[in-house]
This record gives sequence, structure tokens and C-alpha cells, in this order.
Amino acid sequence: MDALNISDPAFAPGALSLPDLWHRRASLSNVEMERIYVLVRAALHGYHPAELRALHEDKEELIAQFIFSRVLRLDPERAESHACAQSAPSSGFALCAYFRRYLIDCLRSASHQRNVSLEVDGMADQIDARAHSIDDPVESALTEHGLDEATVRMASRAFVAALDDADRLILAGTLGAYRDRDGGLKGVADEHGVPSYHYRARKLGVTMKKTALPADYARTKIGQWIGQTLRIDITHENCEVILIVLNLLAIEANV
Repeated sequence: MDALNISDPAFAPGALSLPDLWHRRASLSNVEMERIYVLVRAALHGYHPAELRALHEDKEELIAQFIFSRVLRLDPERAESHACAQSAPSSGFALCAYFRRYLIDCLRSASHQRNVSLEVDGMADQIDARAHSIDDPVESALTEHGLDEATVRMASRAFVAALDDADRLILAGTLGAYRDRDGGLKGVADEHGVPSYHYRARKLGVTMKKTALPADYARTKIGQWIGQTLRIDITHENCEVILIVLNLLAIEANV
């Protein structure tokens, strides 16, 4: 997906970052409005979802409409959005998901039907399927980060394949195929002669101290994979999508 190539300097913490401006978008100065416009355009520059091909407006015009009605909410008739005031995008993935939802709304709205060709590569069926997936809580949570189940499962397989034998056994003993074995992780480690399995489990990210913070988990192997490969920030706010990712990783956690 094109969004995977997006860098996120605009989402770094601090004043005039995109999340900061998004939270304050009801009372931005003219300079700040120009700033959010520039940041959104830059974040969407390399993103080319299939829905664009079915709309007659060019991409720059659609981005401008998206910013006007969904980001700044200056169009009262079209301001209602999944991207509500409390859900500032935390990454370029999330912003791309919001933009794609806007395009889907454009394609499905009666006001756009006169100017839309839905015969491009079966676009009508794709739109219905994608709009339906937004109502699925799993797909919806992943979509917020520019992901889907197939992408996460493929990334999970690559992550598991890159582990050494000991870590792969520990993963299988906690999340995967061996998690229900008698004796738990200790039994799996003893059976396969895995040394220092407690230490390895913490480094991997399948066990953590009770006092551990999100930043501690972000430094584990799984945490780094979630943060760097999937581009999901390790925060309390992202617990739902992180649990979904771990469940999908568990499916692939075989030896």
C-alpha cells in the first residue's frame, strides 16, 4: 500500500504538529490553517487509493475538499465524519484511512453520482465491500492505521521467520501452537533446552513486569515490530488495535 512509504514528521509531538492542530481546529489562526493544509497535503502526497480513479476531480482538488469539509469542518452540510474531533490521526496511516473514507463517501453520495464512473475495474463492488469493512470492528481498527488483516498476517509471518529458533519456541509457547502445553512456557523451554527463557521472553515482549510502561514494551522485539513495521504507536489509546495485531501474530506463531 502506498501509505507504507509515508514518513511522519508531521505527527511528532509538539506545537503545530498535525495532531495538535487537529485538536484545536475549531479555533485556528489563519497561519495555523495554512500549516494544517500543508501538513495534510504532504502526508497524502504519495497515497493513491483506487477510489481516486472513479472520481472525475483530480487528486489535489479532492484533498482540498477533504481538508475543507473533514479536517477543518468548514462545510456544515458535510462535516459529519468518522474522523471526529476526539480522533486526531496519530500517523500517516490513520490520515490516509480518513481520506479513503472521505473518497468512499463521495462515491456513494447522491450529489456525486452524476459525475462518477463506477465501471472502473468493478469499482462499485469494491466500494460496497470497503464501506462494509468499515463497520467490522477488526477491519475498522486496522484501517485507522492503514492496515488490513492480510497485510498484518503477512508481516507476522515475516516477523516469525526472522526470529531465531529459541525465540520462535518462546513465541509458540506463549501465543502460538504450544501455549496450551502442560507446564506452560517452562515446559516448552525445558523440553527444547531453551536457556534463559525468562529473559528471552521479556526481550521478545511476550512477558512483562507489572511495573512496565508502554515505552518499555516499545523496546521489545514485538514492540519494535509493531511500532516500526506496522507503524502503530505503543500507547494506551492503541490498546485495541495492538491486541488485534497480537491475536493475528498468535495465528502465525508456529514452530
